[in-house]
Amino acid sequence: MNYYSEFRIDPAMIISKKLSKRDLDGNVKLPKIQVMSVFKKMKGVTHETLQNGIEVKVLDTAEADPNTNYKSDEYTVTLRCIDNNKFYFGVGWSTMKHSMDLKEGETLELYWDYLHETFIVLNIPYLVMD
Repeated sequence: MNYYSEFRIDPAMIISKKLSKRDLDGNVKLPKIQVMSVFKKMKGVTHETLQNGIEVKVLDTAEADPNTNYKSDEYTVTLRCIDNNKFYFGVGWSTMKHSMDLKEGETLELYWDYLHETFIVLNIPYLVMD
């Protein structure tokens, strides 16, 4: 049995964004409702920390191979808020988007693993929890 076929996630912890040219030319704007849902399980989120930026880890397991110790890529990006309702990844986004070779029209799905305080790029099969 494939380990990942049993990976169940809470849909309230997913941020999903179809990437536009603007997202790839600058910083990616994230959907407010989804980000606010994730904040419920994220530590240290205040108005002030969001204005200054919260460093978060993003784990991409696309290159992970169970036969070679699960090599994966990890990025550090800054999650920020401007104008009290515009959320985006700032510092670190450029490295992440180029390393992952993201393209316009692709959908980036991130799962907030609150136990490890890390976003996981959802590029593996998963089941949604009831």
